[in-house]
Amino acid sequence: MAESRISWVDSHPLAAFVIGAYVYTWLVSAPAIFMEEGWTPWILIYIGSFGPPISAAVVTWLQGHSVRAWARQIGRWRVGWTWWLAAFGVPLAIIVGTTGILVAIGGPVDPRRLSASPALVAVIFLFGLTVSGGLNEEPGWRGFAQPHLNDEHSALTASLIVGVVWAVWHLPYFFIPITPHSGFTFVNQIGWFLGIVFLSVILGWAYNNTGSVFIVMVLHAMANTADVLLPLVPEEIARDGVIIESAVATVTVTQLAVQLLVVLGIVAYFGHRSLAHRGIPGVAYLRGDQ
Repeated sequence: MAESRISWVDSHPLAAFVIGAYVYTWLVSAPAIFMEEGWTPWILIYIGSFGPPISAAVVTWLQGHSVRAWARQIGRWRVGWTWWLAAFGVPLAIIVGTTGILVAIGGPVDPRRLSASPALVAVIFLFGLTVSGGLNEEPGWRGFAQPHLNDEHSALTASLIVGVVWAVWHLPYFFIPITPHSGFTFVNQIGWFLGIVFLSVILGWAYNNTGSVFIVMVLHAMANTADVLLPLVPEEIARDGVIIESAVATVTVTQLAVQLLVVLGIVAYFGHRSLAHRGIPGVAYLRGDQ
């Protein structure tokens, strides 16, 4: 193995990764704050969104570790059918559960009004797999940060830390006028943050069991896609262009509650220390030592 190229990075790889991911994404995306709708701001946003994998690759190289070994996780797709079922099924189960509760309490949904076509769902999924949460994020968050934190913390704690760091990384999007984040209500913002942290536990569980970045890319993309399948009634969410915050709060709290139940189920069954059957990937795992 090659010697480390920068001693501070070798001593603080996780901090170096987080700083690198934040600096790259925030600097590249920041100009979009001052731009109007058009291709240019979106290009900056999507190029900037690759901060996590770029930073992970650079830090891995600076440590003298194998970038190839780190990248191999992205192509690891043979994980067993149960994990493929989980990657597609868990997000769908959360949406089905959310819809069922909202129907029961009279929330702003109507299962008969589900209008997303299979083609639209496929496009959103593929988009999420590549430049909206999958390839542009997971090789960093789960493929680098998770195994480094696994060496020092329980799997649950590691996943929660990754979730907080991941959520804060999105901060510029709340100031860019063309992004959905900039239009979130206060309840939306709180719910979105907690949802990211809960999703991080679910993604960490999948990664720790499989060592596969690809399966968490799929799970992440499916979580984004499943939101489109929530059969909201538009006129009960906004009236005359004004968002009905009580309706948004009802949907947000209900979905968070269902997501939390899934997280608690995972922790209760697998245990907070491992959340895994086959051992937790750590730094040695990334180097190919295991």
